[in-house]
Amino acid sequence: MKLQVGDVRLFFDVDGAKVVPTDEDVDERPTVVLLHPGPGADHSLYKDTIGPLLTRVAQVVYLDQRGDGRSDRSDSSRWTLDTWVEDLRGFLEALELERPVLLGSSVGALVALRFAARYPDVPSRLVLVSAVARQVHARSVAAFDRLGGPRAGEVAARYYAEPNDVTFAEYLRVCLPLYTRRGLDAEVVARMEMNPSATEHWDGVESRRVDLRDEVGAIRCPILLLAGEDDPAFALPGVEELAEHLPQKLLEFRRYPNAGHGVFRDAPEAMDEVVAFVRGAS
Repeated sequence: MKLQVGDVRLFFDVDGAKVVPTDEDVDERPTVVLLHPGPGADHSLYKDTIGPLLTRVAQVVYLDQRGDGRSDRSDSSRWTLDTWVEDLRGFLEALELERPVLLGSSVGALVALRFAARYPDVPSRLVLVSAVARQVHARSVAAFDRLGGPRAGEVAARYYAEPNDVTFAEYLRVCLPLYTRRGLDAEVVARMEMNPSATEHWDGVESRRVDLRDEVGAIRCPILLLAGEDDPAFALPGVEELAEHLPQKLLEFRRYPNAGHGVFRDAPEAMDEVVAFVRGAS
């Protein structure tokens, strides 16, 4: 389905019931809006991990951000964190989704963070997977070097210094396999609608502008932060930096050894923690 939000149509999918009959009455479940990683990827990455599990306790909404997946591409000048945040606000208002749980991975987590800081009364809870306050490429280069050897670090450094079709192709070949211990299923990759231009724009332009350290203290809802200790893309020092700036009384921070980017594929037990956390929003 597509919904007009401002100047674009955003693709979304819904799974799971909002209202479930019980023996005595009905049970109203929370709504979880899934914000995908990327940019350049789409919601498909959730379809074989956390999404189906969440339908046990919640209504699940999969959303493709502007520029990604099956949503309108718009223009690269609009592929910014601020635009995605305002798109999300318009999307929630159009569907009248009140007090949703926002679950974001990677850049999707950054969207959730800025949204919750800007509109603290809207989300009921945040689940942040592989999230950082700012993307420091030197940290990723060091992590790639540790996980894949000097060549991986050099390839990452070349790509971050000048993202383009050539350096990105080399990055995908050498560095992407180091993201997780368990690779993506071929069926998941086949379902995805990719936009490499959005990835290159993020790493070359937008990621260099984003720094959420002074914003996230305004968040007012409970937060679950999940990190893989072997995540080269959003490396652990960046996650720890974010954790220091989040409201400590609202934060649960979980680290998973031998887990990489996105956590769920390498540490499936993390999904049980997410389900339990979301259940608490009922």
